[in-house]
Amino acid sequence: MASITLKGITWDHPRGYDPLIAASAAYYEEKGIIVEWQKRSLTDFGDFSIESLSEQYDLLILDHPHCGVIAGTGCLVPLEEHLSDELFLLLKAQSAGPSFSSYSFQKHQWALPIDAAFQCGSYRKDLLSDSIPKSWEEVFALAHRLRSNGKYVGMALCPTDSLCAFLSLCNQFGAPIVMDSEELVPHKVGIEILGLMKRMCMEFHPNALDWNPIDLYDYMAQTDDIVYAPLAFNYTNYSRKGFRENRLVFTDSPNAKTVLGGAGIAVSSQCKNSIEAVDYCYWVCSERVQKDIYTVNNGQPGNITCWMDPDANNLTDNFFQNTLQTLESAYVRPRYFGWPSFQEYLGRVLHKHLKNDIDPIVTLRQLQNSFNESKTLMYK
Repeated sequence: MASITLKGITWDHPRGYDPLIAASAAYYEEKGIIVEWQKRSLTDFGDFSIESLSEQYDLLILDHPHCGVIAGTGCLVPLEEHLSDELFLLLKAQSAGPSFSSYSFQKHQWALPIDAAFQCGSYRKDLLSDSIPKSWEEVFALAHRLRSNGKYVGMALCPTDSLCAFLSLCNQFGAPIVMDSEELVPHKVGIEILGLMKRMCMEFHPNALDWNPIDLYDYMAQTDDIVYAPLAFNYTNYSRKGFRENRLVFTDSPNAKTVLGGAGIAVSSQCKNSIEAVDYCYWVCSERVQKDIYTVNNGQPGNITCWMDPDANNLTDNFFQNTLQTLESAYVRPRYFGWPSFQEYLGRVLHKHLKNDIDPIVTLRQLQNSFNESKTLMYK
């Protein structure tokens, strides 16, 4: 009898690919089921149509803001219908921060948290002689001191990361963006946040507008220009010996309360072996696999037991322990049907605002109009 083969799509980085390859090899040895993985870019991970991917793959690694589109199209399997209550509640209890609940929408669980991430701080231990900043005032004071010595604070502010920084700052300023709000952000708060982000572009490393977190961390780890970065999605790989020339230390962001990232694993509703696919999802998200195969092979687990595990922290220079506070207070983005398209627009408009001399009042008006329109979108 021919072995079952499941085809999956993940994202193109060692954190997104290596642990799945290692886990799938172990799964074949244990269960006799083949799981093959392909990769897509980091940008496509956030923006590409989940509905289209579900037509091509059995297993999908995805971002939680797509849950509204998933619920509207029915392109994925509701996982609670295929897991026992015992297993479902066990994974829920072992969720890293709000990771599990971020994939729950309209009374269905559309994915299981295979990976947990959020925006936090990072630095080069060999270069930072100051204390770690605890507030934005301290961050800018550090930036001023570093520039006098030819060094920089770094930031990732490409369109995708501009929008995520904006969302984190809205949450930190007490104005988290939620679907039910009439205002995207109170006018005074929005002006203050745009001013803060503009100041980052002026006083931090000049390449910030071109970088995503991977670009930022590669640069930090391979040159000595950037000493500290206050707000970017974390990557455990850079805290491990040998991954790059220099290791980075990750720490809580100033004020914590940043935007949740990470990834969930889901099953296409067109999968012909859905029972086996759901079993694989549970297996790869279980404590046993996440603590061992997944974490050891460049993974950033979505299971909280791994974040508190001494072996995982020894491997990563206390990456997990150092950032736990920010994880537990992470902000979950809206997940309604129109949010992904608005999120993409938000990033483009913010990036254009930061790059050019555009009136912040005009920028906020554009964003408010688009936010209003996004809440009227329905699946057709």
